[in-house]
Amino acid sequence: RLSQSDGRFGPMASIVQSGKRACYSLLVFVVFAYEACVYNVVFIGLILPGVGKDDFRLPFAVVFNLFFALAVLSYLRARLSDPGAVPQSWQLFVSSVGNGLPIAPPRLEWQPGKATYCGHCGVPRPERAHHCRLCGVCILRMDHHCPWLSNCVGFKNHKFFILALGYGVLACIAAISSGFPELLASFEIFTRRQEGVIASKSQPDIPVLALYAFLLSGVIALCLMMLLSVMFAAHLELVAHNSTTIEGHYNNMPNPFDQGGNLSNFAQVFGAFGLDWFLPVPPRRPMTDGVSFERTDQRIFGGPAGQQGQAQGYGWDQELSAEKVWRVRYRVRAAPKQSDKEGLFSGSWWATPTPCVDQVPLIAQSSVLVGSGVKRSIIQL
Repeated sequence: RLSQSDGRFGPMASIVQSGKRACYSLLVFVVFAYEACVYNVVFIGLILPGVGKDDFRLPFAVVFNLFFALAVLSYLRARLSDPGAVPQSWQLFVSSVGNGLPIAPPRLEWQPGKATYCGHCGVPRPERAHHCRLCGVCILRMDHHCPWLSNCVGFKNHKFFILALGYGVLACIAAISSGFPELLASFEIFTRRQEGVIASKSQPDIPVLALYAFLLSGVIALCLMMLLSVMFAAHLELVAHNSTTIEGHYNNMPNPFDQGGNLSNFAQVFGAFGLDWFLPVPPRRPMTDGVSFERTDQRIFGGPAGQQGQAQGYGWDQELSAEKVWRVRYRVRAAPKQSDKEGLFSGSWWATPTPCVDQVPLIAQSSVLVGSGVKRSIIQL
């Protein structure tokens, strides 16, 4: 797990933050458990047999539980996964190039191809990375810190976050649509009892508390559907333009990372199109390593803008040295070797581990680069 403080919060503030995370987690767990239990036990087990709809029990249960399981799994992956802390390969790269790496001050604007200096961690970070004060680290392509996840949404778990929203909406739609007539009947029974009207003998013999629990679950599902739908639509719009919540406010230039098409932009988050797009698993063929991103004004891999990686399936699962790509992308200057003590932006920054760096070991993979014909190994994050 990531550090939950960057040193700016005192002990009392840390306790408050921990309490908030616990409350959010408990509320999410209670809602998940309540909706699943009421739908399967009350609606499928009691209400449908009571109104003579036994034939609908199996298809309703399969559809709802499929969407619900995918929503829960996606939520857990987004919550428990590393959102994309700056990897060890970046610190090795910065250490090797030393003063040859240009460092720019961070600004709330597009800064393509620029390593920026993190004032909290005291180290340079890749493009599109931002510091999260709650997690205490810089996150690759950070979107936002989600209190309901108790985690950041960044390069490595952005896909899981989108899937959790989408499958959450589908689960709510399945629950409401399949039980809509029974929800109306439960609401009628509730209003009649409030008015003191005695239930008629024609009504199904179902415990009143069960009907109330089912009615409450319907209200919760309706509220969640409206809330998640708005969030899902907003984030789909951002992903369709290869942007994040933070970057959505930038206006100093046109989005330099927009690949020119919705599918190509979605591939930057979900990887090359395939069945894994719809499953809570890491992209099978990622299009980027999270440190360097393909730009419309600078093509390293070849292929016309908006089509790179989409039509031909190019991606970071290629035999291309990550370091050489970064040297081109960040315009690393050729410089003579200097002592670690010379210059502000030198390799001495990485002499000791910092909280901004993910120390997880790296895994080497290889593939083929198309366009330039160059073959080399890539560090897969």
